[in-house]
Amino acid sequence: MVRALILGTYTIFMYDPTDDEAKQLFARVRKVSVKSLEGKDLPVQDNKEMKARLRCAEGKLLNIFRHCKGDASETGLV
Repeated sequence: MVRALILGTYTIFMYDPTDDEAKQLFARVRKVSVKSLEGKDLPVQDNKEMKARLRCAEGKLLNIFRHCKGDASETGLV
């Protein structure tokens, strides 16, 4: 008798940094407090640059440390 398990779900590795994550990085790079950026939007160019930096850093991580979307079973398997 053969027993098998079929997993019919998926996991997505497509990191899309939020504006708040971009603000946090911006504050760290520019050495200002995150609190001073509350309620403000970053200039478009700075926002794009910070998000690009975050995506680049994410791409260098091992898969087990990367952000992923899926249900709990896929996240646990990855």
